[in-house]
Amino acid sequence: MAPRATIYAAAAFILAVVLLVAGTSSQHSKSPPVVACYLGSWAVYRPSLGQFTVEDIDPTLCTHVIYAFAGLNETTNRIMSLDPAYDIEKGAFKRVVALKERNPRLKVIIAIGGWTEGSAKYSKMADSSQTRKMFIDSTIAFIREHKFDGLDLDWEYPASRGGKPHDKKNFVQLCKELRTVCNHFGWVLTAAVGAGKSTVDTAYDLPALSKELDYLHLMAYDYHGKWDGVTGHNAPLYARDDEPEEQRVLNVEFSVDYYLKKGVPPRKLVLGLGLYGRTFLLTDPANPAIAAPAQSTAFAGPYTREDGFLGYNEICKKQVSEPGLWRVVWQKAHQAPYMFRQNMWVSYDDDNSVGLKVAFAQSRNLAGVMVWSIDTDDFRGSCGAGKFPLLVAINKALGKQVETTVRPIISPEVRPPPQPVPGVPLPPLTPSDIPTFIDHDVEGDNTIDGSSRSHSTTGAPDSSDGTSLTSFQSFAMFALFILAMQYLFGHAL
Repeated sequence: MAPRATIYAAAAFILAVVLLVAGTSSQHSKSPPVVACYLGSWAVYRPSLGQFTVEDIDPTLCTHVIYAFAGLNETTNRIMSLDPAYDIEKGAFKRVVALKERNPRLKVIIAIGGWTEGSAKYSKMADSSQTRKMFIDSTIAFIREHKFDGLDLDWEYPASRGGKPHDKKNFVQLCKELRTVCNHFGWVLTAAVGAGKSTVDTAYDLPALSKELDYLHLMAYDYHGKWDGVTGHNAPLYARDDEPEEQRVLNVEFSVDYYLKKGVPPRKLVLGLGLYGRTFLLTDPANPAIAAPAQSTAFAGPYTREDGFLGYNEICKKQVSEPGLWRVVWQKAHQAPYMFRQNMWVSYDDDNSVGLKVAFAQSRNLAGVMVWSIDTDDFRGSCGAGKFPLLVAINKALGKQVETTVRPIISPEVRPPPQPVPGVPLPPLTPSDIPTFIDHDVEGDNTIDGSSRSHSTTGAPDSSDGTSLTSFQSFAMFALFILAMQYLFGHAL
């Protein structure tokens, strides 16, 4: 019989090897954070410097490019191009897939649906196994023909806008059947999902959907707009203390935590960031505060030309081309800026606020972030901060190395070092360095990073770069030390 010390030594050696391999495997198999970039294909028709083509995309800044949108033929239940002249004849599908030549790890996905497509025909398609099969068969042929890497479902929304109550169940069944197909072909299956509590409760069986989808893209924006009749932020990170109870569900923190509470694994949830702002016309220009009365109409930008909407490229251009005319305020509770000039009022996200949202996503261990949409970032670098300043800020906040010549945004109103004076825009600092800018219409918490608020977190994801030892490896080395001692001295220490 082998001596006891030899048995101990052998056991320690086996344990050490197993733990060392497990630690190394765990470290190297960790997926990088998702940065999913939606492309609104109609941006090609915008005028002048707002025109955005597939070739304007920097594929190194995205892990996924999602081409929006394909549509659904209501008669045949088949997926179809909504713009064959551009998508197919001018080769936009082929050109967007070709971005993988510049980033071999990139996944290029076709999205179907969107707000304009509505809900009724998707409700009809999902209502029977026969119509679902018609859709799925056509989708297989469509994805294979155009060489996409998967499908993003943007049904807005099941059980509403002309849908039926049983859409909630049918949506799960549709995803189950698509999951089988995607597994067979190695395709990605995702869905864009609404952030509103009432939408979540009505439209989604989240535990069931989470089993079928690779990712749920949470559209955490459009919380407020001209439809409210008062000013509000497009994407507040946290609620204000003075908000009515029914309004305190309209923020990123509530939406993310509600999805997690309802059973979505953090690794499946992707936080959506809006690269645009919502515009308002003040009823009284003397009252430019948050929640101030506003008109039912707003104003549009020269590129996007949509009432109530400005791309970030339009917002920063106003700040640069109209120096001193726009007053910028950091809303400390929402952790995001707004700006106003006379009766015009805009809430939006900048490089600082998207960085804070990324940090929040990391605090909840989410899979990553997505942006709507890449074509409204300052993709030409017209505002002096380099190309794609928001997307670059997002990548940097995720700890990614970004090759860029980005320069700080210097507004004429900025006089470093910053002082807590109302209306002074934030300089481009890291989230932990952002100073508190006083918002005259909000009182209470003065923190920028939310550290004094009672936010439950599950811990930030591992940001190891591979040069430090994991806990597995440290324990393995200790076990190897025990092995050596056992072997040399033949007794337990």
